[in-house]
Amino acid sequence: LQHYKSITFIEVPQMDESELPAPPPYEVVSNTQYFNPDPNIQYYNPEVTIKQPLSYAWQDESSAVVSSVTSGGLRLDKAKKIGNRLVIDFEKISCCPWETTGLDPDCKNYIPDELRARGITQNKWSQWCEDLTKIQKKSPSTGGCLCTFCFPGLFPQAMLCVILCPISGDHCLKCLPCFYGDWYVALAKWQRNVNEVLNPLDMHAKLKTYKPFQKAPISIGYSGRISGKDHNYEMSMWEIALTAAESQKLMEESWDNGVADGCTSGIGRNL
Repeated sequence: LQHYKSITFIEVPQMDESELPAPPPYEVVSNTQYFNPDPNIQYYNPEVTIKQPLSYAWQDESSAVVSSVTSGGLRLDKAKKIGNRLVIDFEKISCCPWETTGLDPDCKNYIPDELRARGITQNKWSQWCEDLTKIQKKSPSTGGCLCTFCFPGLFPQAMLCVILCPISGDHCLKCLPCFYGDWYVALAKWQRNVNEVLNPLDMHAKLKTYKPFQKAPISIGYSGRISGKDHNYEMSMWEIALTAAESQKLMEESWDNGVADGCTSGIGRNL
């Protein structure tokens, strides 16, 4: 016997479109920020414009950088223009290891107008200053030098160090705490990197040291730096020549202006 399943057909009446219910009311929404569940996928919506805060939005650097000179003539960049040079205070060493050395902390925030006019950006200037600040962490202190030279052997040890010990030299032991060669090597490399950018623009930069301090140019912080100092104080400056002729002159000048450290301990000094 064969069994067959019965199939029942139901006829569904067709509805006219006019009999369909009307759609619910809707509102036109514009300038809506949609949630992006995956930050790796970029959604494009030409109708949406999101204005970010100034600290987050990309902006043209020329509009973000303010002049380093106020309307009253005060230089926020801590630089003083003397002739065709900018002179910036640079304290190479401190009395105690925890004291701040190098440039004024505010210096990095304001690029000199003379450099910005030549195409140097605020970012580049800040990077130079920050790199120099990191290098200064290797700089010696007066207290550290006294310990290296005089403890525990006092005067005899000091004489041996001056005559026989290349404390400032570029050698395999320069990274030890009792040597400062790594600091001088880093300063030389930093100056080369800076001048690779400045030289094609007919400018040149150099760190210089003056002894006695009366030989130094009168910088913005000059009076405060010489307070309580005697003739043994070595005053350092960061000088930037602004013309081709002045750059050539600065290149030919030595970093040493009266220091005359001819001892073995002074071999390798560049500041």
